[in-house]
Amino acid sequence: MSDRSAVDGSVSVVLPTRRWTTACDELVEQVPRDGEFIIACDGPDDPVVEDAAGTPAEVVVAGEPEGCSAKCNALAAGLERATGEHIVCTDADFEHGPRWLPRVLRHLADAPPDHVVSSAPILVSEGPLLKPLEGPGAIGAALTTLLDTTAWGGTMAFRREAVDVDEYAADLRRTVSDDALLTDRVEGVESVPDLVRQMPVSGTLEETLDRQVRWTRTALYVDPGGLVFGALVQLAVLVGTLLAPLATVPLVTAAAGLAYAYFGVRRWTFVLAVPAYVASLPMLAYGLARTEFDWQGRRYRWTGLYDVEVLDRDAE
Repeated sequence: MSDRSAVDGSVSVVLPTRRWTTACDELVEQVPRDGEFIIACDGPDDPVVEDAAGTPAEVVVAGEPEGCSAKCNALAAGLERATGEHIVCTDADFEHGPRWLPRVLRHLADAPPDHVVSSAPILVSEGPLLKPLEGPGAIGAALTTLLDTTAWGGTMAFRREAVDVDEYAADLRRTVSDDALLTDRVEGVESVPDLVRQMPVSGTLEETLDRQVRWTRTALYVDPGGLVFGALVQLAVLVGTLLAPLATVPLVTAAAGLAYAYFGVRRWTFVLAVPAYVASLPMLAYGLARTEFDWQGRRYRWTGLYDVEVLDRDAE
């Protein structure tokens, strides 16, 4: 654990995961000595329970989710255990880097007291299917950080005074999306470019479609205006490509390239931004038509912000 914190007051870091990952190793070294590192898992037999033994991390067992996603259930349990005046929520599925937490706390110290400090992910497909769809994601991440539009679950830091933590935890146990729910409960978002991280995601057809349903449902229930805006952008790219390809294709391709450059990321997939936007329209339609999806070993039916049914668990 580190010796100093950039904020005045205690710090609690909450990480929901069933497995010990590189992120856990990184955070063990970065959490202040007088802070808390809380790992929230599903059950006592999860591998992270044994792996965390002998480390400064405290493991909280959330139990099986009922009426919410497993991540929200675990995060709620971790938040209920947390005692810090400053709370940092994060995920285990990306590499944070050696100075991630000090940077987060420094930005939190500088942010308005009623704002959440966050960022956005750069999605990196682990399979060939999703690679052509990466470009619009980079543009979306750039817009998120430039316009401070929404929080991302991989990085959410806030002062306890800014959020009714008990109420937030209670509502987490009724929904699927932790970040969208938090965005709705703070006065503003400070989305920081230097906290953007590359996040590996599966590129299989099944998991890509499941992810699309989850993301579409999140936008539909929490930010329908943003969903409509995104659909209009996709439609505009399609129409522009058909009617004025010599203007539209270079413009959209350049926008994707500039988005990657803005974050200092080199990805060749920016050249496929136009076909990716065109493909996004049927993907959006699929997400709107479906209510069921698999996520991290469980199947859910999500028909309203606080209307979630856990259908099945496929033990991993």
